[in-house]
Amino acid sequence: MRIEKLIVLFGLLSLTGCSVIISKYISGQQSFSYEHLARGDELAGLGFQKSNYCLDQNQTCISYLTAEPLTDSSKLDYEVTIDALGEEETIQLHLVRKNTGLYRGHVILIHGFRMTKEFMVNSALYFRFLGFSVLIPDLLAHGESGGEIGYGVLDSQILDDVLVHISGGKECPILVVGNSMGAVAATHLARRNKRVSGLILQAPMTIFDSASVNYINSYSPFMASFLPDHMIREGAVNALNNAGVSLSQTDIKPILSSLKIPTLILTSVNDPVAPYAYYEPSQSREVTVTRIENRSHPGMAVIGQLDSDHIQLWLNLEPNKVFQRTSSDGCRS
Repeated sequence: MRIEKLIVLFGLLSLTGCSVIISKYISGQQSFSYEHLARGDELAGLGFQKSNYCLDQNQTCISYLTAEPLTDSSKLDYEVTIDALGEEETIQLHLVRKNTGLYRGHVILIHGFRMTKEFMVNSALYFRFLGFSVLIPDLLAHGESGGEIGYGVLDSQILDDVLVHISGGKECPILVVGNSMGAVAATHLARRNKRVSGLILQAPMTIFDSASVNYINSYSPFMASFLPDHMIREGAVNALNNAGVSLSQTDIKPILSSLKIPTLILTSVNDPVAPYAYYEPSQSREVTVTRIENRSHPGMAVIGQLDSDHIQLWLNLEPNKVFQRTSSDGCRS
């Protein structure tokens, strides 16, 4: 199937404008299959509930999962194996209750490009074990959500509406976790919603044209051998323009510097799509940039043992006091 798609793509490239075809190729990509991750009954058995939220004006709906904390669990173990360009990568996590902090609030986990909410379930279990309730949405045109792809920028509006919809009058601190393109949605959501008290960005996508070049060169080398970088950039910008998104809106660095809320950026030196060197200069009083060794871009979507150490160390800092549980009453209604 993949070879057939490439044959069609390159056939079209010979007939019409290359950048136009590339933009259609980018915007037309379907989500990766998620059925192998967890069936609906398995998610229900883990305490997740599926819901939908629709915008009144055009009935665009997004699908999302919610779940309550796992504070009664004594331990959490998982092992996830990812195929990253033909190489298997295994991420493990082992937590014991007596060695783990207990926190409070809501965590919104936002997946990356072509992913779905199911890809964030393991990380959601992690935050539930820490004491958080969780919300995991499918981005627009991903998974079971409708609409057109919003490249993280347009998604922030409907996600803000969902937060209002599910808040139920509770004054709970909100921590937003974004992976790759989900980091763009997370950052724009934090700028839109003043209740967001912290951000954790996993391998955050760089500005979209550069991210497209780096991703195709790293994970689609056959396609990259036919396409010069400038052509990929043009196609990426065209895809954004067709969605009503500007290239500058996908650059989260200026937004991070203006937010003034605690932010933890998890990056890998082995990740060409969201390299540590790109974000290291963003280190500041509010922004903590950490490096994770030997992790691919797809692998950064899963919280492993070292990620957990960085996250809990960051959560225990004074600026994140709002997330630190001091009593058993959770959030105020």
